[in-house]
Amino acid sequence: MINRRTLLLGTAGLAAGSVLTGCNRVPADGLKVTLLEGAIPSEVLQRFRQQVVSAASFQTRSQMQGIFQQLQRWQGPAEASAGWGRLLPWRQAQAGPILDNLVSLGDYWLTSAIAQNLIEPLSLTAEQRAPLPAQWQQFVTRDSSGQIASSDLLWAAPYKVQSLVIVYRQSVDSPSFETWRDLLAPSLSGMIALPNHPNLVIGLLQKMQTGSFNTSFDSSLTNRREATPELVSELSEQLSTPFAELNRQVRTYDSQTALKALVNEDLKAVVTWSGDVVTALQRYRSLRAVVPAEGSLLSADMWVRPKGASMSEAAQDWIDFCWQPEAATQISRAGAGLSPVFLADRFAGEDSAFPDALASNRLRPETMQNSELLLPLPESIQSAYVTLWQQLRRQAV
Repeated sequence: MINRRTLLLGTAGLAAGSVLTGCNRVPADGLKVTLLEGAIPSEVLQRFRQQVVSAASFQTRSQMQGIFQQLQRWQGPAEASAGWGRLLPWRQAQAGPILDNLVSLGDYWLTSAIAQNLIEPLSLTAEQRAPLPAQWQQFVTRDSSGQIASSDLLWAAPYKVQSLVIVYRQSVDSPSFETWRDLLAPSLSGMIALPNHPNLVIGLLQKMQTGSFNTSFDSSLTNRREATPELVSELSEQLSTPFAELNRQVRTYDSQTALKALVNEDLKAVVTWSGDVVTALQRYRSLRAVVPAEGSLLSADMWVRPKGASMSEAAQDWIDFCWQPEAATQISRAGAGLSPVFLADRFAGEDSAFPDALASNRLRPETMQNSELLLPLPESIQSAYVTLWQQLRRQAV
């Protein structure tokens, strides 16, 4: 998991009610969407049904991993009838699964979803894509292997962005956390928690060393199709020493219970996703969350289209609705995120139209200028990361 939902965003769930409906069929001109609990405020869902598409069915899941697994089941082989049921004529040719028009997926899962042929591109015109800043359109423009490419195939529609933050208890000896290297302060030795995921920790090491969470690999590395021992060794030469330095600070690699340990004063700082700390910050006034001025790592929740699903007019309307200023503001306020539409240049200037309702949002456009998304890695590098992560952890024991 990159744990924001295994990149899981485990925020409070929406109460079931008139806004959310189950797996019922919807009319041909209706809409069926699966979203993450707490990601979209109930008033946004209500207003969409009242003003745009009345026959809209929304259902939630608590984890992004569960949504990804649903995409896999939809594309898996149909279950055969068992026992005497297979002899019934109306059971011989079962209809395929009833697909949602759109589902929510984190950017961490996007490459795998494309490579496994679980989703297909969105049919959005240039005019319909216009609210999404160009750099974000570029990020979700991929080839069939899920790598960023120059094409006209937009595979996802981001609707909320979150970032890695440092959460700490305010005290006289708390570092200022102006940079990520402040995590190496002597006062934090053995007292921090990092996410239990190789991409995040290795990305953080790269940020400390090079100023970027993303490292450019030369073609001799990226062209290798397998994570050979030689490839792992080359990466290890770059990262083993900085990892040892960082690892001395770490008490636990934990994506689930680290905030509880921070509240109990068993830790002094935790690196986690901004959406996961909303409740803790409201409940415990001694806790602070900061995004270092040098920028952070971003993660985006996106709408994707299951393979074989209809890209109906209602589906296009839902994406457009989420990008409208009023709905985008409400979505941004739910879960300490920020709609990517507010990352357009016009929202970053002195005369910005940035909504007053988001004045206290840590992820303002100016803060995000130095931040970056974790770029998809070639399969060989990704596999080498996992092997390297395991080796580094063993060496540090």
